[in-house]
Amino acid sequence: MRPTRRICNLLTEGKAMKKTFATFFVPGPAWIAGKTSREQPYWTEHAAFLDKLFADGMVILGGPFANYSDLLVIIEADTEEQVHSLFKQDPFVLHNIIRVRAIREWLLFLDARRRA
Repeated sequence: MRPTRRICNLLTEGKAMKKTFATFFVPGPAWIAGKTSREQPYWTEHAAFLDKLFADGMVILGGPFANYSDLLVIIEADTEEQVHSLFKQDPFVLHNIIRVRAIREWLLFLDARRRA
């Protein structure tokens, strides 16, 4: 199968699939400089929150960049508003450990999870 056809098939199949969003976070005012994510207050609650989204199939992958300047979570949802609403419940967001910098819909042309 030609790559172009494969991409077209993935896009047309995607109509019934959830959208993929790249959600970028930055440290908030309560972030303790010099500490990793796991050393921040409310880590256990934050990890449980993300583990639930992961178990539900919403979070695909996530974590901080190596220097902890930003964090990235790839999530599947119906709308950007749903992503905003979900992360308003994150204990790290509620307690200003991190804040959402941007949520961007991501059109995936290549996705190893959807190999035919």
